[in-house]
Amino acid sequence: MVSLKVSQSGKLLIKKARIQKIEQAKKERIEALGKIEKAWDMDEIFLREASKILEPRQNWDNAEIFAVAPATWKRFKEARQPIKADTFKAFCQVLNLKWENVAENELEHRKNLSEAPDISNFYGRTQELAELQQWLVQEHCRLVVIHGIGGIGKSALARHLVDKIADKYDYLIWLSLTSAPPFLEILIKLVHFLSKGEKEEGDISQLIQYLNNYRCLIVLDGWEEITDNESEDYANYSAFVDRVAKEVHRSSLLLLSRTRTPNIEILEGKLVRLKRLGALAYEEATEILKAEGISATDSELKEFSKRYSNPWILKRIAQKVQNVSPDISDFLENTSVFVDDVITQFLDQQFQELSKAETTLIYWVALRRNSATWHQLVQDSHQFFSYNQLFKTLDDLISKHSFIIKNIEDITTIYILDPVVLKYTTERFVQENFQEIFQVINSKNINDFELFITHNFITEHPEDEELNQEQMRRIVKPIQKMLLAELHIQERGIEEELRQVLSLLKDKGLSQGYGYRNISYLIAVCEKL
Repeated sequence: MVSLKVSQSGKLLIKKARIQKIEQAKKERIEALGKIEKAWDMDEIFLREASKILEPRQNWDNAEIFAVAPATWKRFKEARQPIKADTFKAFCQVLNLKWENVAENELEHRKNLSEAPDISNFYGRTQELAELQQWLVQEHCRLVVIHGIGGIGKSALARHLVDKIADKYDYLIWLSLTSAPPFLEILIKLVHFLSKGEKEEGDISQLIQYLNNYRCLIVLDGWEEITDNESEDYANYSAFVDRVAKEVHRSSLLLLSRTRTPNIEILEGKLVRLKRLGALAYEEATEILKAEGISATDSELKEFSKRYSNPWILKRIAQKVQNVSPDISDFLENTSVFVDDVITQFLDQQFQELSKAETTLIYWVALRRNSATWHQLVQDSHQFFSYNQLFKTLDDLISKHSFIIKNIEDITTIYILDPVVLKYTTERFVQENFQEIFQVINSKNINDFELFITHNFITEHPEDEELNQEQMRRIVKPIQKMLLAELHIQERGIEEELRQVLSLLKDKGLSQGYGYRNISYLIAVCEKL
């Protein structure tokens, strides 16, 4: 069955012709009836006239169901999917358009980027682009995965890459997995596209055959959205990726994901490559800032890009600065790291993907204020994590989620968070501790795994006085102020309530743990008021 798809230029022709046709129909309707009925569906004009062309022997004047479905008309005018050739030509005839001027040509038919992001400007990532191009074009890798924390620029990089290498492929399609579509839906789209609209269904084996017959590049954007290990769809997606990676064919699959899943990691080899996308280099961040209209000295641009190394966050903060004041020096001088509600929601979504153990470990790293060594993390977590659990969780946060960054200073390795993530994590930690302590105060009941029991607010390194002062300022005092404000509203004494929490801890045999110390820190701050 031959099908045709509207080109982008054809879409504009359709829009113009529709408007003219509707205006003409309105005029005729008014002349006949003296008015336009509110319930009159103008799309019926096109469906009725197309039906007369497709099935001329029937009388369609008073019909309520037509020879062509409204959904097909919608697909035609929105230029998103191919439709049957005879229906396509009928619609064009109704609009007084030549179908040849509306349909995609052969080259357009082989390229579908309708679900790809529109990237107007792209900066940097020269090394990453060269490496990815080498893997796909020269080495003919069957599977390439770009992974990294949200906002780091995976989709922008992939779109720029695709535009550069599009002419190397017979077929090119970009599909978004953001809405977690069923695998069957994606499979049908791929088979339909690669068969030039002749097939409406198929299986993985048939799809692999197309990948062998032609050189195709398939991009699946948002792989993390379908990685639910218990779902049948995830099993089907995984089976597809596994076969693409292992079977002989001429094509490539490019996956974009916030996380690196185990089933993908197992496949890594000569023809399966994984690329973790990290923070922007200073020079690349500077290009973005200048493009956003930020004017500053080299040292100011360097400081700005150091604080905001995530491209999405960098652009957002740069636009905020431009909206309020173009004086970047004033902004840098009066803020440490700026995090607004949108950035908070953005990071909230990514934290929700983490396990309890991963969140717990991120808090330990945040407490160390970007100075945590392996031995310090072992010390902080030894009561709650086994060595193996700590090792695996830290590896996942570095390699799988890209939340924690391994930084080598001299011969010492320290584990750090991006400045924005550090600020967000600290504020989240403070808020959760306040809520947990306040709940204990109200319920007079305590569990063994509240954050204030598992995490030491002030780490045990008296020689690092500067770190301890910062922990007091950023963690202990904010929690104390939140409790004071809440308890003051209820006219209850904060010290008395906190001492009762100490008694609860003693009763549970927790007088030697972090919890007892943390509550004591809060009481000490109250006594200084």
